[in-house]
Amino acid sequence: MTDSFPVTTLLALYDPDAIGIRTLDSMAADRLGCKVNQIFFKNLFPANFPYTAHELELLIRLIKELNTRLLGVSIRSSSLKTGVEIIRRLRRELKDVKIIIGGTHAILSPEECIELADMVCLGEGEDPFLDLLRGFSEDLSRVKDVPGLWVKSGGHIYKNRMNELIDIDNLPAIDYSGRNKWYIENDLVLSGDPLAGNSVGEVFSSRGCPYKCTYCTNNILKAIMNDKKFVRLKSVDNVIGDIINLKRYFKNLKKIVFADEVFAFNKQWTAEFCAKYKEKIHLPFAALFYPNMVTEDAVRMLKDAGLTHGRAGLQSGSERIRKDLYKRNHSNEKTMELASIFHRAGIRLTFDIIVNNPYETETDLRETLNFYLQIPKPFELNMHSLVYFPKTDLTNMALKDGIIRKEHVEGETDEALRLNHVLLKDKKMIYGYKNNLFWNCLFSLTSKPFIPSWLIKGLSKSRFLRNNPEYLLYFAKMANIINIAFIGFGLLKAREIGLKDVAQVLKSFSFASSVNK
Repeated sequence: MTDSFPVTTLLALYDPDAIGIRTLDSMAADRLGCKVNQIFFKNLFPANFPYTAHELELLIRLIKELNTRLLGVSIRSSSLKTGVEIIRRLRRELKDVKIIIGGTHAILSPEECIELADMVCLGEGEDPFLDLLRGFSEDLSRVKDVPGLWVKSGGHIYKNRMNELIDIDNLPAIDYSGRNKWYIENDLVLSGDPLAGNSVGEVFSSRGCPYKCTYCTNNILKAIMNDKKFVRLKSVDNVIGDIINLKRYFKNLKKIVFADEVFAFNKQWTAEFCAKYKEKIHLPFAALFYPNMVTEDAVRMLKDAGLTHGRAGLQSGSERIRKDLYKRNHSNEKTMELASIFHRAGIRLTFDIIVNNPYETETDLRETLNFYLQIPKPFELNMHSLVYFPKTDLTNMALKDGIIRKEHVEGETDEALRLNHVLLKDKKMIYGYKNNLFWNCLFSLTSKPFIPSWLIKGLSKSRFLRNNPEYLLYFAKMANIINIAFIGFGLLKAREIGLKDVAQVLKSFSFASSVNK
């Protein structure tokens, strides 16, 4: 750390991948020759949620020992409650540390975040962060006019204009070494990168999402940032370079996951990518697709390049819910076409679906079940309980309709982190309405290739199980364990994951694991 810059520590909560703070670190090193500290506090869906008292003590002590002068905290709405407690504790014990909050919650609710911090980053943080490091002073007077920042200085809050979105092709390669990195989990502080030894690596080929789903914050972020370039695609050469960079650090790398909101949405880019990925990378990969943008020719080309697992957002088998409520304009026919294309290509397919939606009627639920039963097996379901993120159209509707109250909006609550799996015996109510275990269990069973459709249809008509869903829950959980074992060992045999990944799944029976990648 050079003397001309403040000792800076960046903190990620429940996010070891933390592409945001990792990118800021790489930008500081590349543009300023300045190395910052990175702390990764807790894993995603940790066993001890939200954290133990000892883990909080370890975090505060580490920030002190690093002689931190500037602390950046990346906060999502789901991690706000943890971030608030950490910042309040720091304010009591380290009064001179300047704190900046970034992340999606800072963009969605800057008024709330500026009450906690000295500064808030309103948009993409790369350029404002560099300007902050260059102009840092104890009273922040030299950074009070930086675009993209709200700054408290001299008893006034300076609310600056939004900064322009960056050219993502100009981003430097990310440093995944263990230097200046610490990981806090299971009441321990571990020095080094929490991803060290991983067999699965994440890469982005784009930023932003072209769609306007009513439950998603991307729609709101795009409106706030007010930029026509919200969706940006990296050049193929830079994407290949990012993967080669990963291979240098991850000696056990067996698979690439593209974490884009939607992958391969540009035909020309996709053709170039497939040719160069096949030539230079030689690793299986997974990605997320939108049903209306999938063609058989593209999938065949992607499989030839190495695609072994595709994910698609289905959300509901009811077209009324999907189109009218969620504003996802793909038909059941188009979804079935996507499933058939992947099935014929022999590529694993996972559908993301939303459950525990109070707007769904019995007719919607029955239609959804029947549609899932028609999808050609094998496929998988990644089930998410509906979460109400701040300012989304769906959240505003639910508040207006009296389905939820203000304290149910993410940020006030942290259900997205608590609801890591919807088949929870002790979670009978969510947001004050029913956790629909009966239908959730039936949906889960539809993706299991060893469970016949006629049995699921029969179970769906049982009044006893409807009134006593805990019996169906035991069956669904056992089927999940069997299925996850088959998938995990299949991936192990195909060398897409390592023994470490299988051991973690078997140890925790966590369904948010690398086998779902």
